[in-house]
Amino acid sequence: MSEPVSPFAEYLPSPVSRAAAVVPALAEAVGDDLGALAEVQVEARGGVVSDWTGRIGRTLGDERSMVVVARVGAEVAGYANVIHLAVHAGDGAPEGHYLMGVSVVPRWRRRGIGDALTRWRMAWVWEREPDVWCFISAANPASIDLHLGLGFVEVRRAPVLQGVPFDCGEGVLLRARRP
Repeated sequence: MSEPVSPFAEYLPSPVSRAAAVVPALAEAVGDDLGALAEVQVEARGGVVSDWTGRIGRTLGDERSMVVVARVGAEVAGYANVIHLAVHAGDGAPEGHYLMGVSVVPRWRRRGIGDALTRWRMAWVWEREPDVWCFISAANPASIDLHLGLGFVEVRRAPVLQGVPFDCGEGVLLRARRP
């Protein structure tokens, strides 16, 4: 039986060695990218292509949301989403554009792609409004460190944010203000 795929990158705050950084080509995803993005999700997080195709397709079809794709040469190495969410009545998480789900193919991790995808999405949101939001599982310190390093500040912790419960019992709500 195979090992389950972890939804989070391994936390290595001070790796002994690091692969060479790459500069991915970033662009807003289009319908033709859908199959490749679903394959990235399966490789990065597991699951079934058809399920991911449906989920990613809904984001692509939402005029207040956006999907950005990262390519290294001709290969899709990762992607990430921005989704506009209303204030959540149940947990009080505010309305705004939320960075959601950076997915990078495992062989391309720790090469600057997640950072590039996050910076690109932040700029996209700041063209529209002054605050960009995200929520992260407290069990994902690699993502928390990435966002804090890019100017996000912790707003609060809660077991549920924007209606999303966290398997570890706690999520972290973060905000970055336009400089």
